[in-house]
Amino acid sequence: MLKIRKFKVEIETLEPLRIGGVEDPLSGIHNPIATVGNRVCIPGPTLKGALRNEIENYLIDTFYDKNNKTWKPDKFHFQPCIPATKFSPDEENLIRNNKYKKIACHYPCYKRPCPSHSPGSLEKCKKNECSPEEHMSHEICPVCYFMGAMGLIGFVRIPFLFADISANELYASRIDRATKTVVEGTNRSYQLVPNGTKFIGELQIIMEDTTLGWEFGKPRPLLENETKGDEWLKENSLTPEELINTYIIERLKSIKLLGGYKSKGFGQIKIEIVEITK
Repeated sequence: MLKIRKFKVEIETLEPLRIGGVEDPLSGIHNPIATVGNRVCIPGPTLKGALRNEIENYLIDTFYDKNNKTWKPDKFHFQPCIPATKFSPDEENLIRNNKYKKIACHYPCYKRPCPSHSPGSLEKCKKNECSPEEHMSHEICPVCYFMGAMGLIGFVRIPFLFADISANELYASRIDRATKTVVEGTNRSYQLVPNGTKFIGELQIIMEDTTLGWEFGKPRPLLENETKGDEWLKENSLTPEELINTYIIERLKSIKLLGGYKSKGFGQIKIEIVEITK
């Protein structure tokens, strides 16, 4: 049985908002916004990505030693990962600076040496002889504990948020730098939602899964292939309620921009969260 806490999430747009959707050649709109069943929405993956980024920033700002480019003593377990199998050059630089783990969280752990290990070093790892940084490859970081990792669901379910409003339509074009006039054929239509629009959805947090023996705020019984699991919770001093406030509610409220065209005056939002008690 699942024991779940539910929260109403309301996002109000303080500026026009644009989150792109799939283009429909029959609509005549070159750049439509996201919709589901003809309802304008903020997709769950969009909000989840923004929340994940805010949690990562909080962990780095709180526990990372910027002067020495390492993590504060006993805080290596709070180091987040980048949830990808291939990193960009800029992401690789963040990893070199030790802000992120060398490999994305995953479960179960590799039966072969992890990519962050040298050949033949798995036996060293079994004997706890590899470095703290290498051991992070075998743990689930705090962000993935909440949001989910490759092969492992998290405790937080991020919703799609919907608004009862029709999309507005604008046009964009390119100006010829020499003539200062619109270049022929560059008019492109795109959709947006206006400021003052309210999107509403329901966020869910699994507090307990009695079948799996999982309890929010406690390490999970993960037994496959050398996985160290939710090691960061051994260093955590927060109660489940404090974890929800610190890592979910406050981090959601700290999201101030969402969607595209931010440099064009789009994307500023305000988020309110209220627990559903009925």
